[in-house]
Amino acid sequence: MKKTILFALLLSLLPFSQMKAQKVENFGVFKHVGAGVSVGTEGIGINVASPVTNYLELSLGVNFMPGIKISGDVDIDVDRSAIPPQIELPSNIDEVKIKGNLSRTTWDFKASVYPFGIKNALFVTAGFSFGGKKIAKLKGHSDAIEQQPLLRDYITANLDKYDLHFNENGDINGDVRVNGFRPYLGLGYGRLVPKHRVGFRVELGCQFMGKMKIYQDGHKLDTNDADVKGDDDLSDFIDKFTVYPVLKFTLTGRIL
Repeated sequence: MKKTILFALLLSLLPFSQMKAQKVENFGVFKHVGAGVSVGTEGIGINVASPVTNYLELSLGVNFMPGIKISGDVDIDVDRSAIPPQIELPSNIDEVKIKGNLSRTTWDFKASVYPFGIKNALFVTAGFSFGGKKIAKLKGHSDAIEQQPLLRDYITANLDKYDLHFNENGDINGDVRVNGFRPYLGLGYGRLVPKHRVGFRVELGCQFMGKMKIYQDGHKLDTNDADVKGDDDLSDFIDKFTVYPVLKFTLTGRIL
């Protein structure tokens, strides 16, 4: 008798369990909202997302890049023929160390397409990132120019194909800028609005940020006429990175 009652109770609960499972899996049009916390090459990020259909998901996120530093021993270009005789040229003027700080904050908007719908969490995504154009601050210092400020008129530092100028204190200050609007393409596995309460997502993509440009005192520097290119790590970074690689791991949660 007890087994019969238990079996009848299970049968009565079966439609409810099926309806509940369908509610979780059938995402619907903006019926659910998810949030996530990510870490990757864009820094630390947070996002919110909502499905449009079982095949399409929209998301908005913000990423905080910590102060990652890259430096290089940059060659010095000296106009020796123009230096007045009364100015003594120091022997330690061949190179100067310039540091780049890559701290920045960006927003992104993405549309993720799931070609297999609710059957598989494989996705392709497209969208864009936007934020400040400045992606790095540049700083350097020369003791020789600090001791002889008049030298600054005859000496420049060759960073990639740019001639950086010193101020009267022997300092180099500048910044690296890219496009403020950066298209994005990627693919991966996982949903920002998971089927259950908690999920995981991995994403690999490319952010097309354009050619890096150097600015000093708010003005864009022109490349040097001699087409002299620096061979240090910082120069290579500025010259080659027109596409920013994105690898992101996200812990996701469904809040609605």
